[in-house]
This record gives sequence, C-alpha cells and structure tokens, in this order.
Amino acid sequence: MLFSKIIKQIAGPESLKIINCTDMFDISDVSLIDGFQTNYINNVLYFGYYEQLAEGCLPAQCILVKTEKALALKNISTDLALVNQESLFSGVNAAKAMVEGSRSKGFYAELISCAIRAQDINPIMNLAASKLGNPLILLDENFKVLSYSNVFSINDPLWTQNIQQGYCNYEFVTTVSEMEVVKNATLTLEPTVVTCSDSALRKLSSKILCNGHLAGTVLMLETEMPISPKHMELLPVISAAIGDTIQRYLTYLLPNNTLHQKLLYDLLIGASSEEIAPQIVGLKFSPYLCALCVQHTQRLGEPYLKEQVAEKMVKLLPDTRFTFHEGGIAALVSLGDQCRLSGEQIAVLDDFSQKEHLRIGISNTFFHIDNFAKYYVQARQTLKILRHLQTGKNVGCYEKFSFYDLLNSVENLKSLEDYCHPALIILREYDHTNNTEFCYTLYAYLECACSLKLAAEKLFIHRNSLTYRLERIQKLTQVDLTDGNIRFLLSMSYRIDYFCGEIKKK
Repeated sequence: MLFSKIIKQIAGPESLKIINCTDMFDISDVSLIDGFQTNYINNVLYFGYYEQLAEGCLPAQCILVKTEKALALKNISTDLALVNQESLFSGVNAAKAMVEGSRSKGFYAELISCAIRAQDINPIMNLAASKLGNPLILLDENFKVLSYSNVFSINDPLWTQNIQQGYCNYEFVTTVSEMEVVKNATLTLEPTVVTCSDSALRKLSSKILCNGHLAGTVLMLETEMPISPKHMELLPVISAAIGDTIQRYLTYLLPNNTLHQKLLYDLLIGASSEEIAPQIVGLKFSPYLCALCVQHTQRLGEPYLKEQVAEKMVKLLPDTRFTFHEGGIAALVSLGDQCRLSGEQIAVLDDFSQKEHLRIGISNTFFHIDNFAKYYVQARQTLKILRHLQTGKNVGCYEKFSFYDLLNSVENLKSLEDYCHPALIILREYDHTNNTEFCYTLYAYLECACSLKLAAEKLFIHRNSLTYRLERIQKLTQVDLTDGNIRFLLSMSYRIDYFCGEIKKK
C-alpha cells in the first residue's frame, strides 16, 4: 500500500495538505506517535503531532496534525501530509482498514499462488504458520487431522497425540462439540478463541467452507506468539484460501460422508454402543459381517484410495461400506448368509491387490455393527503379521494368523523359546550333524494333518521313506506322535520358531 493511495482516501482535500509524496516505501502497518519512539520503521505510516517527535526527527512516512510547527516544515525528503485535528483519528482508522485490507488480499494471493505451484495442502500450512508465527493444524469435519505445519514444534501432549494417531478420539470430539463457544459459532470464517481442560494452550479456530458447507477447521495453537488482532485478521484469510484450494485441486478432501461412513468412523475413534445407537436407527446390516483393512504398498496417497480403490472395491464386494482411517480404507463387508468370505472372493481380492498395489487384511466374522472397531483391529494386525513373517502375500485372513498375533503380544520374544518342545532342538542338532531333514519332515507331517500320503507328496519322497523317518524321529526324541496333545505342542513350537525367525519354512 503506497502513501499516495492512502492520503487520497483518508480525508477530503479541505482537511488534508500534502507536503511531500515520494512513495519510496510500501506501507505494511499503521501506528500512532506516542512521544517515546526514538526509531521509526520505514514501512510503517505514523500519525500524531510534530511536537511528539523525538528531536523533531520525521519518520519516513507520516501524517501530522496541522499545528504551527508542522505547517512551518519546508524542504523535507520524507513523505508527509498534514490533517486537521478533528480528522486525525478517523484518518488513523481509515488508513488501518486500507492497509489491513491490502495485506489480507496480498496474503490470500500468496497462499493461492503456493497452492497453484504445489497443488498440496502441506506447503500452504507451512507458509501460513510462518506468517502467523504459530503452528497450524487442519482438521476435517470429523476432526481427522488432514495436515499440520512443521515450522514450529507442537509440544502440547494432547495435540501431539492427535497428530500422531491422525485423528481426535470420540470423547474429545464430543466434548469440543458441546462447548458453548463451538455450538454457538456461526457458519462463517469468523475466528473463535477456544480453550479446554485437556490442553493448557489457547487456540484460535476458523471454519473451512466449501460451497457454503462445513469442510473442516483450521486451528492455530498459541505457542510462540499470543493471539493478537493480526491473527484474528489473517486466520479467516487462511481458511478462505484453504477452502478454495480444496475445491480447485484437492477435491478428495471434500466432505462426502454417508450415514454409514459417519457411523464406521465414529466407531473407529472410540464411540460406545450407547453413543452410536441413534445413528443405527434405520440402517440395516446382514447377519454376518467382516472388516477389511486396506493399505497401499507404493504410497499412492489418499486421493488414489478414495477416487480409484474404494469405488472398485464396492464393485468387487457389493454392499460394502467404508471410511478412511490411518492412511487406509476401513471397510465393512456384508457377508449375507455366508459365515465368511469364500475362497473365490479372497482370490478376487488377491488379484485386485496385485493390480492396485494394495495389502488387504480380513478379520474374523462378527455379528453386530458395534464390534466393527474391534474386528478392524484384527484386519490391521493381520497386515502387521504378514509383514513380520515376510510371507510375500498381499491378502491375509486373521483366522490363519491369530496365533501369531498372540505371540506378537508377548513383550519379550526371547522368552517364547522357553515354550518350544525340546524335540525341535534335538532334531535340529541331529540334522546339522548328520545332514538329514528330520526337523522339516516332522513339520510337514504335522502340517498335513498327519496324513502319510499328503506329507510324502509334500516332501517328494516315498511313503515308506516317510514311515522310516517318522520312526527314527520318535526314537530320537522319545515323543508319541499318536498323542494329540503332543502333536499340538509340536505344531505350536514350529510356529513359535517360525515367528521368532529361528527357522524358515521351505
């Protein structure tokens, strides 16, 4: 904002006298002369009396009241105008409004320019946080963390946790939603100061609106600088720029929650059966259900999951509902009258996962929607176990890996070796010394449900050779393979060994 433009707007010709105008510096702020300043900032426009100036030293840009001394000023090099005394404070207010309006428009253009270049929300958040001098967090309408600035540290325990998990839990969301300042807030960009008992920080929030509908909230944490009029002015500008960016370049962030999606998401973030009861009214679910956890293997991003994968999954498994959680898809599959996904359906998912670069975990069957979050954890744990075991598989069912999940819950994996049957140690040592394969032979026999025919085929040996090996194994280990409990303990031991990486399946 230039000096010449301001003086044309703040007062009429009869009350304003221009002494000098060079427009040497762009004006970014307005201040009153208080009589104590000894130094002046070049890009600040000062208002006041000549008599208040230290040693009569003029700022680079100022508007002074018409006094005898001010009118006597001649041959000056700074930008100077004189106003009638009664016009001083109206002039200050008008100048402030012009500068702030110009500053906001310029900042908005800067944010949009950043959006055009990056077509991503994170650079915009960092640019905005740098301008405000405080960290920013962007939440969607469900209080999911979409983005956050990293130019300033966020040390608040509550928000550190929310950022790490990527969402705010249901109890927190409910508490915030019930706050009077939140409930009474209008559907505008007007900023609101928010405090809560769970966090010592004050926050300044402004709504994100897209096409007149609530799309989320941008939240400024008061960590580096106290909330000021500047923040109240600029945060709505940031909200407007983010809303426009979402509509132009990041449409996958637009809210499109169905009743089912809202229900599933609330369950995942901790809603109880009583709390979600009103949402269930009118919704129907099949008697058999299962949960899927779908993650991408090549960091293709949330837009790809929302715009490509989710739609295709519904075609593969009709009547599937889903929401987006922890960087992936959390899906509810209605099984109809079948108690689990069929082998054919799992094969279809496996083919789909390879084409779309996905990993898919499948939970056990459950019977009521209240249990969705619990069984989603099973599906997610399946993917962790698949990765740990390095199976090379993209799709896994929890029922086949639940024992490994049990092992995974043990804090000291080394202690698991104490539960292995001593027969495995004896056989490994014997194989190492005598170049035999008795340890793997026993494993294959147990895996084939003690069928001589199937185990011989798996080992590519004659049935009589297998019988001979089993006799030698029993003699070496003194185990009775006709004892069901012994067979169970041996099978468990092989799985513990496999899980801990002591042996590898051939």
